[in-house]
Amino acid sequence: MKKKSSKAIFMTLFLLPSCLCFLIFYAYPILQIIVTSFCKWDYTNLKNPEFFAAGELLTNYRYIFTQYPYFWEAFKNSLCWALVGVVIQVPLTLVVAIVISKGLKFSKFARNVYIVPSVISSAAMGLVFLQLYNARYGPIQQIIQKFKPEFKDSILLVEGANFWAIVFAYVFFCGTTAIMLLGQIHGIAPELYEAAKIDGATGLKRELYVTIPLVKPTIKTVTTMAATSGFLLYNEVFFLTNGAAGTKSISYIIRELAITSSRTQYARANTIGAIQIVVGLILVGIINIIFAESKESQRGGKA
Repeated sequence: MKKKSSKAIFMTLFLLPSCLCFLIFYAYPILQIIVTSFCKWDYTNLKNPEFFAAGELLTNYRYIFTQYPYFWEAFKNSLCWALVGVVIQVPLTLVVAIVISKGLKFSKFARNVYIVPSVISSAAMGLVFLQLYNARYGPIQQIIQKFKPEFKDSILLVEGANFWAIVFAYVFFCGTTAIMLLGQIHGIAPELYEAAKIDGATGLKRELYVTIPLVKPTIKTVTTMAATSGFLLYNEVFFLTNGAAGTKSISYIIRELAITSSRTQYARANTIGAIQIVVGLILVGIINIIFAESKESQRGGKA
């Protein structure tokens, strides 16, 4: 009993700082965002946000959904960027991790090259791509004009094309998540590969039937990170297009309402923040369901 009591005290003291930090820096701000989304809080009452009357509590939500001109554009873009992260970035990361894990010649060099852009801030990478897409001297512009000489516009101002220009500015830079997968792959026991080889699972089959199933929990984590980072995309939008030509994101319009708006619309910005939190949780829930179903179907196949 004394051992259990001492262990419980130790674990409580060990976890207490992290729990306090979570409550102060995460839980409290999230609660404040949700609460103030039901308030009137702008330049007229900066220090004293006030709750709307009982029948008008959803005033900010009605405004965002029906009157604010950029919400649905930003919402669609953010969801599409989240989908791109899942459909393109995650498979690419997995392939890179598997290839590097083979220990081929120059694999260490390739790994370092792949990681370097992830060490650089997304703001700096945004500035790099701003030069690459420059309408006068950017190499991307030069390549486009080789095939389409009459093209003189900036690709960042062409609707549709600018969406993918932003995608290319972030989707290939996933060195951190590749290292996470690589660590899990290196942790797979060699005996499992040897047993798979005896059963005829070599080449691509080895990766499909051994590597991928064994690193599936990490793939789930990487998928969650890709979806949420795509949904929260901000720096690339700010530095490349400043939200112009149909490229606004949810995070961008939060800044627009809270900072650049002459009315300093904190409550409405927090309303979008609350929507962002809810949708983010839904995305995480969907990913959990997908991976849970995959796990159950895998068990059923074994049975």
